Amino acid sequence: MGIEINEDTKKMADLLRSGNTMLNKACPVCNNPLFRKKSGETFCPICNRKVLIVKNEINQNSKTIKKKTIDNKKQEEQNYNSDNVTLNLLKSVLFKKIEWITQQLKSETQTHSIEIYTNILSNILNILNKLPSFDP
Repeated sequence: MGIEINEDTKKMADLLRSGNTMLNKACPVCNNPLFRKKSGETFCPICNRKVLIVKNEINQNSKTIKKKTIDNKKQEEQNYNSDNVTLNLLKSVLFKKIEWITQQLKSETQTHSIEIYTNILSNILNILNKLPSFDP
């Protein structure tokens, strides 16, 4: 009895032979392994889609918010600090997304993808403009 190799497996083997890298992450749609092209683009060979991988980076300092519950004034101060840390974390994430999209746009040639990236950038900038600014 021989081992049967399906078309998906053959496709993935061909990608590996051609220099693509198989990642230890699975496609959110079909649960097959994701691949990275030499250009850095991550994609699913089975779904034939680009996949964006978002890194969950949280600054350890933002996890440590002092709890002050002695009186209402200190409680308000804690809420203010918590809101400020959350807001700063959100801004940081959005700026990292802007940087990432900008890098993608440098090498993108497909007009549809460029349009998607610029729409996302526009939405991020609108969000940033609507966020309140906290002063320390």
